[in-house]
Amino acid sequence: MLPKTLKTTYWNGVPLPYRTGTLGLERTFMSISKAVNPLFTTTVRNIQRPSDINPLTLQSPAIEVLNDFTRQNPLMLEQNTSINEAREIMRRTHTRMFLVIDSHEMFCGVITLDDLVSEKVMKKMAVSQLRRDELTVAYVMTPRNRLRAIDLKTFQLASVGEILALMQDYGEQQMIVVDTPNASIRGYVSAHGIARRMHTPLVINERAVLFTDIFTTIAV
Repeated sequence: MLPKTLKTTYWNGVPLPYRTGTLGLERTFMSISKAVNPLFTTTVRNIQRPSDINPLTLQSPAIEVLNDFTRQNPLMLEQNTSINEAREIMRRTHTRMFLVIDSHEMFCGVITLDDLVSEKVMKKMAVSQLRRDELTVAYVMTPRNRLRAIDLKTFQLASVGEILALMQDYGEQQMIVVDTPNASIRGYVSAHGIARRMHTPLVINERAVLFTDIFTTIAV
């Protein structure tokens, strides 16, 4: 027999009495449905983005542009995914970078849209003697032992402008942020994403340079 003890919960400051048990849940939902009036979206056309609420400047904390994997799931591709399929996935998801994992979901490297449309594909085809539709992400990704990243503590002290300058100096379109003590990837930043937030075109030119001590190599 269900207990008859009345309790009180609140919805938008309105007290909603309910009974415990299944009957109590039903009563709670009925009370909430009376307190909330749904609207039709006939005239709604726009989708709000973070830049609509919090304008981004070069002085903004870099943490504001971090794609934080503690708040959102990382986008990943298995290393045996074909490059044609990877490009289609990027097109459909409007995403320019994926983490690459093996069959055990261990981190292997990074694949970007630039990798998939660069001369790297033609070079790999020539070396491997494979057709384009036979190449997998593993052939053209940047492997883990060649990636450079910023330590989270360093990143948290930087501004958006400082991160962009660093990316420009080293020709990086995306930059991984690592939680060094935990040997894990915390997230990443993207020049394309920052440009979209700032409503300003940004051009990062690829450069072959040495990295300074501010970078941390991701351990193999």
